[in-house]
Amino acid sequence: MNTNIVIVGGGASCISFIDALLKKNLQEKLNELSLTVLEKSKEIGPGNAYFSDLKSNLLNTKAGYITVFKDHPGDFYHWLECNEYKWKSDFPELEITRDTYAPRALFGMYMKDAFSAICTEARRSGIQVKVIRDEAVKVEQIKKDQINVVTQNGTVIVAEKVVLACGTQQQSAVLPPYSHDIIHSPYPTRELKQKVLAEESVAIIGARLSAIDATIGLIEGGHTGPITIYSRSGYFPFVRGIQGRYKNAYLTPDYIAEHCPALDFYKLGDLYQQERERYRAQSESSYFEELPLPNQPIRDLEAFLEKELAMAKQDRGWQAILYDTNSGIDQIWDRLRADDQERFMKEFFSSAMSLRVSIPAENAEKILGYLRSGQLKFVAGASSVKVEDGQLMVQCNDSSTPTGKVIYATGSPKSLSQIDSPLVRNLIESGTSVENKFGGLDVCKHDYGLFCKDGQMNTSIFAIGELTSGRFLFTSALDIIVRHAHACADSVEKFMIEHDYSLSLAKS
Repeated sequence: MNTNIVIVGGGASCISFIDALLKKNLQEKLNELSLTVLEKSKEIGPGNAYFSDLKSNLLNTKAGYITVFKDHPGDFYHWLECNEYKWKSDFPELEITRDTYAPRALFGMYMKDAFSAICTEARRSGIQVKVIRDEAVKVEQIKKDQINVVTQNGTVIVAEKVVLACGTQQQSAVLPPYSHDIIHSPYPTRELKQKVLAEESVAIIGARLSAIDATIGLIEGGHTGPITIYSRSGYFPFVRGIQGRYKNAYLTPDYIAEHCPALDFYKLGDLYQQERERYRAQSESSYFEELPLPNQPIRDLEAFLEKELAMAKQDRGWQAILYDTNSGIDQIWDRLRADDQERFMKEFFSSAMSLRVSIPAENAEKILGYLRSGQLKFVAGASSVKVEDGQLMVQCNDSSTPTGKVIYATGSPKSLSQIDSPLVRNLIESGTSVENKFGGLDVCKHDYGLFCKDGQMNTSIFAIGELTSGRFLFTSALDIIVRHAHACADSVEKFMIEHDYSLSLAKS
């Protein structure tokens, strides 16, 4: 089977990438264009992040601000208004406004429609789109512009270009010890009640969004046993305030490039203070909450959430400033001094993520209620899982605690060795790709091509999304995914047209 471009993964990155290709009129620039999308999941469009699941799994961005299409801001809210007949029966009690934190499964319905719509538009433009429900397990470079993509079912797809848009990666099941009582991903959370007895004790390893989803999903699903969240770093997501959007003037790639020949922590602090004063000048309120740094590990989660819920009832300007850095966080990160990058990843990454990846007050209130009832506990410190005399144990802070089930809710692992993906293993073992020093696949910051073992950039295999987090620092926000997908499409277009031009010269 032959195709021009294989896209591995059918989620947000894929949709945005195809949307970007359509805007480039590649069909008019090339002799032909065909796309093949490989998706291993049951659903096409939502990806792992927005899979059909419990209503308690909430987006942490307001409905009026989120979209998978670069040129259509607020497209999700527009879809909600125009397609109520599609979703109201599944979410009968949900009242939607632009400020609603909608269930992620509802956004997944929008993504299914978006995938279908973008494929239909592509076909109308004369672009062939084929969707194969299978998993890519190997990508082989046969020659410069011939890539063989091998699937789990043995299909071989011959392509000119491959885009790895795989989304969130699952923790490897090889982690010791192997046990049927260890669940390596909380998703889909609706299935947890089939895997966990209602009265069993549960240890959740991790304290970010997936851990919160797992906790709420279990308890709202009827779980009565004790649950303990183990946070290696001791951090927990902050709660999102009521502020609107803000456009940065100083913490932007353009301003930094013009005014900051050398960027370090101290200069970043100065830029934040300038942004803070500008925000205050534009705000109707004289109060401005200080950025909670240095952010200390949490010992009393109940007290932390009580304070956070009180603060979240007002404008939290520091959140608006941080969120707007999504428009160029990778470029800011790239300009930061190498030794400060190293220090950030070692000392401040977990703290920074707890500030940046916040949660809606609704879910914070639920977690607080579980803590007050005594059903939920929060333990800070590095933990390990082991089996002693047939009993599953969690070792943390010099003590071992027996548990019935362990759920890993740590998000995409940074280290490639911990990712449960035969494709990633084959890419590394073959030398087709190497690991970035901060985790994930190492790609060109401009063109998104994989760096091979010999140090050269591959002009036929590209990657976007979670697999590139080591290069770009933070890649999970949807607006960042959309931006990277469009930039990657620019790169693919450039190399495809160069190849097509070379072929035409050879034939003439």
